[in-house]
Amino acid sequence: MLFLTIAVCALLFTLFKSLKAKRAAGVSHAEVLADPARASQFGLVPNQGLVLGRTTVDDDARIALSAVRDGSWREAAAYIEAAGTDWDERWSRTELFVNQAAHDDGWLNAWRMEQPENSDAAALHVEALVHAGWAIRGSGYANTVTDEMRDGFRRKLQQATEAAAEAVALAAPADPSPYLAQLALARGDNWSNDDFRMFWAKAVKRAPLNRDAHWQAMQYWCRKWHGSNDLMHAFVDEAIAAAPAGSLLGTLKLDAYEEQYDDAASRTSAELRAAVDAVLADIAAARPDHPELPAARGRVVRFLAGQGRHAEALAQFQALGPVIPAPFLGDPDEFVELRARTVVALSR
Repeated sequence: MLFLTIAVCALLFTLFKSLKAKRAAGVSHAEVLADPARASQFGLVPNQGLVLGRTTVDDDARIALSAVRDGSWREAAAYIEAAGTDWDERWSRTELFVNQAAHDDGWLNAWRMEQPENSDAAALHVEALVHAGWAIRGSGYANTVTDEMRDGFRRKLQQATEAAAEAVALAAPADPSPYLAQLALARGDNWSNDDFRMFWAKAVKRAPLNRDAHWQAMQYWCRKWHGSNDLMHAFVDEAIAAAPAGSLLGTLKLDAYEEQYDDAASRTSAELRAAVDAVLADIAAARPDHPELPAARGRVVRFLAGQGRHAEALAQFQALGPVIPAPFLGDPDEFVELRARTVVALSR
């Protein structure tokens, strides 16, 4: 009887420890860095000082965004035009207005009516139509798309196709905007692999280091759309090999692994560790004012945490300062929690 009592107690103790461990694993550590002293100890900004979104949206951008919400297009036109022939910056500025144009295009239609030969307005029109089409369709697999959603999607893509021909004709020869606006169209409109390759050659010639363009192309080549895992990785590897150090295109490899594996952030394969190492080297070589640098740090820190590389993750969090970058814009709480768990892991 004594033996049985001891055995039961031992079993209960083991179960208690297991349950306690499971509860601890599920407990949020986010409040750890609400304490300014604790945050300062690790060279981090406390939770209260974090800011969401891209840090390059300046006062002129805010004024222009406010103006289009009030129905005025002139401020947006001037803001985009001010980028001159820095084509990546010009497209980045154009994209700031896509959501508003897709939601309410009255101001964009007024711009197009008054300046019918303006290439920025034409490219934005294409992107807004594509964006509106995808909003109708949704991001789910084909079996989740109703006939009504599919018909609305097709109508918008047809309109975008017609608008794209005009946008290409209006744009300067070196301007990639009308090509970048069509990349998501190619995926939704089921372009053949050969047609996409020919189109991509034109786009990448004009925007050789544009990350958003490469991400859209990677999506085209992924298994769920018009390619396979092998084709997706081949595209990404070729793009990275052709890019100079510090381009930050190395993060595409992390995107490809996330596309291929649901639990990519927790994988510790030699290939994935090598991809993370390559991104860290790319980050170290990037110019300090590279517009994609915060997003690159945000992408790599997920993988560092999943691989137990907490000290390296902390260095990225420190470099980010107060910024909550992509890919955490949709879930900033994940970023707050990940920072805190990194600190807890390093405190043990």
